[in-house]
Amino acid sequence: LYEALMEVYAFRAHSAVRMVPELPTTNNHHQHYGIQYAITDIVDPKHRDLARERLEEYQDAYLNAFRSGTELGDFVERRPIVHLAENINTLFVHGGVSHDIGTQYFAKGKEGADMLNKVWWEHSHEGKLVDFLNDQDDLGNVVYELLTYRGNHPGYAKWETHGEFDDDESDSDEVCTTLHDMLSKMDGIDRIAVGHTPNDEIQIMCGGSFLALDSTLGRWIRGTGNEYCPGPEHFERRGVDVAQTSRNGKYRCGNIKKVCEGQIVRLDSDMSVNILTI
Repeated sequence: LYEALMEVYAFRAHSAVRMVPELPTTNNHHQHYGIQYAITDIVDPKHRDLARERLEEYQDAYLNAFRSGTELGDFVERRPIVHLAENINTLFVHGGVSHDIGTQYFAKGKEGADMLNKVWWEHSHEGKLVDFLNDQDDLGNVVYELLTYRGNHPGYAKWETHGEFDDDESDSDEVCTTLHDMLSKMDGIDRIAVGHTPNDEIQIMCGGSFLALDSTLGRWIRGTGNEYCPGPEHFERRGVDVAQTSRNGKYRCGNIKKVCEGQIVRLDSDMSVNILTI
């Protein structure tokens, strides 16, 4: 599976391949999105049946661990979508807050945050979640955007259309002006803190009004991002050489270090941001 994934990465075929044991044969819905292969279709034929069996086993174990009614599932379902720390006037959200949603749903500050969390908790059960998030005319769309929006972060203007990040953040003035205008219309909220836009360091932007707190603390995401690659544990446990380069040499897995790196913060009541580097 790792070797097959490296071929996908080498040819930039992410959108054409799904990490599933097999594609459905009775429903062509996947073809509408340009999906042509299951990852196991790329596995060496002599290992394909075993790869399908193991991948199904792995994914079933993961999903069963997080189902509604399980300890982990219930924990995740009860997490808030947003958290307003009133003592430091900071709204914590995974993705971000667009201007329209900020001015419409957070004009009354904590009241809006409490309402959205309540709606989420009412629909977070696995039997309700998909329909809730797919209802584009309801609050499910608002919740989904709070989880995935990147527009508060300078440099992400082309992300939705091209999947590209602008390193020089040429849109910084425009993005920060929009953010400050939105914050001025949100009661008791002076800054927004997000994850979802990982960097090697915590980023403080827009004069302190925007905090990007994801500093890729995990060894694996720091080494290979969202791509699956073998790490030191695979070599040590198996005592064999696991390929780390695609067959054509165009893709090579990043190095997975043995210790975590990154930064964490302490946000104080005087609005200061204290950064600790690991």
